[in-house]
Amino acid sequence: DWIVIQQRIDGSLSFNKNWITYKLGFGNYNKNYWMGLEKIYQLTNWQNFRLRFEVLINGVWTSDEYDHFKIGSEMEKYRLTVSGYSGDKCNVLNSTVPEYRHNGMYFSTPDQDNDLLANWSCASMTSSGNWFNACQYQRVNSVYGSNLDYAYTRATYIRMMIKPNP
Repeated sequence: DWIVIQQRIDGSLSFNKNWITYKLGFGNYNKNYWMGLEKIYQLTNWQNFRLRFEVLINGVWTSDEYDHFKIGSEMEKYRLTVSGYSGDKCNVLNSTVPEYRHNGMYFSTPDQDNDLLANWSCASMTSSGNWFNACQYQRVNSVYGSNLDYAYTRATYIRMMIKPNP
């Protein structure tokens, strides 16, 4: 069974949170939700997991999966590692354009800027936490209704889920 680690269904909960809140998690599992970086780290370092994005764009559901997903510890700033893409939208975490690539990035929040841009804070600019490189390609935790997007397309509903590989 899939385990939801992130979900956006409406704008009733802001994802403009600080590092400690993203670390511990917030929201309601059945509504707008972030599991928590520490829980995700503990799960993905205990066993080999896969990651799935489900996204509703213009009334059409799309999905993308990665065969292998894990994040580093807090000391490693919860660095994202994914591989083995398959799906029907795009390889949103491993873009062929280097500045759009999220894989290998550290997690950033408005109060802890770990992206690769010298003069900008992607987390502050998008009012959210994420594995930012150069503020591009997927902003699944950004402000709902304005810059909540996936592969440059505004999304209505976004869910990230994980499950153990057999």
